[in-house]
Amino acid sequence: MNKFEILSETLDFIEENLTSQLTPEMCADRCRYSLSNLQKMFRCTFHIGISDYISRRRLTSAAKELLETDMSILDIALKYGYNSHEVFTRAFIRLWNVSPAKFRRERRFSGVFPKLTEPRTVVDERGNIIMTSKKRFDISYLYEFIKERRGKYAICFDMVELMRINNTYGHPAGDIAIAECLRRIDEAAGDDMLPIRIGGDEFVLITDFSDIEQAKAVSEKILAGNSGTVTSGGNVFPVSMRAGYAVIPKNGKIRYNELFDSFIVAGRAAET
Repeated sequence: MNKFEILSETLDFIEENLTSQLTPEMCADRCRYSLSNLQKMFRCTFHIGISDYISRRRLTSAAKELLETDMSILDIALKYGYNSHEVFTRAFIRLWNVSPAKFRRERRFSGVFPKLTEPRTVVDERGNIIMTSKKRFDISYLYEFIKERRGKYAICFDMVELMRINNTYGHPAGDIAIAECLRRIDEAAGDDMLPIRIGGDEFVLITDFSDIEQAKAVSEKILAGNSGTVTSGGNVFPVSMRAGYAVIPKNGKIRYNELFDSFIVAGRAAET
């Protein structure tokens, strides 16, 4: 298997075993690849370690069950490998900046850390890889929903200075900053809208608006939170986003990768 096949198999294996005992060693055994090389390749490609990725995927899946089932918090904790309510709550707060109980009462969106997708490659005429895409999340399972919104606006958000937050205050602070962005989007979204995290610091809100002024009104409400701060490890720092707009094609074939890329471009080109 080549590098991308190994990464793809690792990601799929993790998804299949989120509620099982799972270690980086097991991932390496599954791919028939050395542990040290797999860990190095995984971190170099996705900028996160395998163990941290497993933890974030488990907590994201657990958050979904908090919203969609009536299982007790303890039962959900045990299902995802946490041996007590307290251990689960501490881990949950580190990622979501809110307790599981409060999350269940107040939130609607659970996709803080969707499944990663292996990088796409661009190959030259000789078959040499000349470019790979940056880390991004797999939202292909939402493709049919998005196609139903032909001609509607997507509000595309790009978080400001996530790298600086990570470098200055640490990656746990970055996680909390991401959760805060998603909280603001979720809070302003209507029942007929779908918030999605599509990249490390990129988010999309799929609306049911054909009128850009309606989309702008929602984005302005969300961006009004740019004056707000969050706290991590005793440090207080601002979290802000910028927003742009993309229209889901009204006619013709909607190509998933092209649509995904249009969301990224719209968010990056926006102003705060």
